Amino acid sequence: MTDHHRKILFSLLLFLGVTVMNLYLDVDIDIDLSIFMVSFTALKLASFYINYKWLHPGLLAKKRYAAWLLSVALLVLSVITLRYLVEEVLLLRLFGIRNYFQELTYTFYFKDNYLRFGIWVILASLVRFIENWYHLQRQQRELEKQHFTAEISFLKSQINPHFLFNTLNSIYSLSYQQSEKAPAAILKLSEIMRYMLYDTEDKLVPLEKELQYLGNFVALQKMRFKETIYADVLVEGDTQHQQIAPLLLIAFVENAFKHGELHDPADPVLIQVTLEPDQLQLYVQNRISAQGKDETGGIGITNIKRRLELLYPGRHTLTVNNNGTHYICELKLKLA
Repeated sequence: MTDHHRKILFSLLLFLGVTVMNLYLDVDIDIDLSIFMVSFTALKLASFYINYKWLHPGLLAKKRYAAWLLSVALLVLSVITLRYLVEEVLLLRLFGIRNYFQELTYTFYFKDNYLRFGIWVILASLVRFIENWYHLQRQQRELEKQHFTAEISFLKSQINPHFLFNTLNSIYSLSYQQSEKAPAAILKLSEIMRYMLYDTEDKLVPLEKELQYLGNFVALQKMRFKETIYADVLVEGDTQHQQIAPLLLIAFVENAFKHGELHDPADPVLIQVTLEPDQLQLYVQNRISAQGKDETGGIGITNIKRRLELLYPGRHTLTVNNNGTHYICELKLKLA
C-alpha cells in the first residue's frame, strides 16, 4: 500500500470514527440531527484535510507563519459559512429543518463554531508535525546507517591493499630465491584472498575462519624470511559457534611483525587468543626491534580503534603499552 492510499484510508476511517463517536454521544438524536451530524463531521474533516494537505506543508512548514495564520482564519471562516448555508439555509428551504434556533445571528453562529473547526485545523498541523518528526528520525537513522556502512567499508578496504602488497613482496622474494616455499606460500595466499574476497562481505563471520586467516598470515610470514622467525599462536577455549567482525584482529598481528624482533627464539612474538563464554581476549606481545620501524605502511592502531568504536561500542576494551622493550596489545571483546 502506497503512502497516498494510506492517507485516503486514514481520511475515511477518521470520517467514520468521528461520525460514530458523535452518534454514540447523542444516542437519542432523531433523523434530522443525524443529517446535521453527517454534514458537521464532513466539514470538520474538510478543514482538517485542507490544512493537512495544503496549508501546513505549503506555508507553515516553509516558515510562512503570517500567510498560514491568515489562510487558517479564512479556512475556518469558510467552513463555518458553508455549514451555515447548508444547515440554516439550504435544509430549511428544502425540508423545513434547521439545526439552530429561529432568532439565530451569524455573529453568534461564528462564535459557537470557530473552536469546533479550529481544533481540527490545529489537530491537522499536530499530525503533520508528528509525521515530519518521525520521517526525519527515520531519515536520520538511514543516513547514520549509510555513513556507518561507508566508513566500515573504507576502514576495511585499507586492510586489503596493504596486506596484499606485503604478501606479494614476500612471494616475490621466495620466487627470486627459487625457494621451495614459494608454492606453499602461493597456496596460503590463495586461501587468504578467498577469505578476504568472499567471506568478509557479511557483518559477522565465524570466529574459526578469522583465526584460520590469522594462522595463514603467520605461516606466510614465516615463509618470507631466510632466517627462522619465531612467532607463537595460541588459541584457548571453544571457538565454535562464535562470530566476529571480519578482519578485526589482523592489525594487531601485522603490527607485531612490523615492529617486532622476530629472530629471537627466547622471546618470540606471542599471539594468544582466549575464549570465554561470549567474550574474546587477544593478547599480542613482541619485543621492539632494534632496527626500528618497518616503513612499508599499515592500517595502524588508529584505524582499528575506530572500527572497534563503530562495531563494538561499549563492548570492548583495548590497552596498548610500550614498556621500553616490548609492545603489548590486549583486547577484550564481548562477542554477544
